[in-house]
Amino acid sequence: MLYSIKKVEYLDGYKLRLYFKNKIVLIVDLRKIVNAAKDVLLPLKDLEFFKKVKCEYGTIVWPNGADLCPNFLHSIGVEEKKRNSRARRVPLPKKRSIRSRPKVS
Repeated sequence: MLYSIKKVEYLDGYKLRLYFKNKIVLIVDLRKIVNAAKDVLLPLKDLEFFKKVKCEYGTIVWPNGADLCPNFLHSIGVEEKKRNSRARRVPLPKKRSIRSRPKVS
């Protein structure tokens, strides 16, 4: 399956929230990739430059032309826990008291 990103949000450190066109929202931590960066990805080590990420042509890009494959990003992403979920609370069953039995001698 080919994935396409429609929106990106900077979170903190080297973490990004990615909104895919198939309505999946994933958090990716690119710290390891940036730490091992060479060539075109080298400027991403500067956090201020990293924050300039934007979404173009279905993937994320930086001003120097660096980009990452959306399928790769999808494979390393973690689903975001739903915020403001209105989960229905189910009451726990009442505890039953255990009657003590008389000791038989």
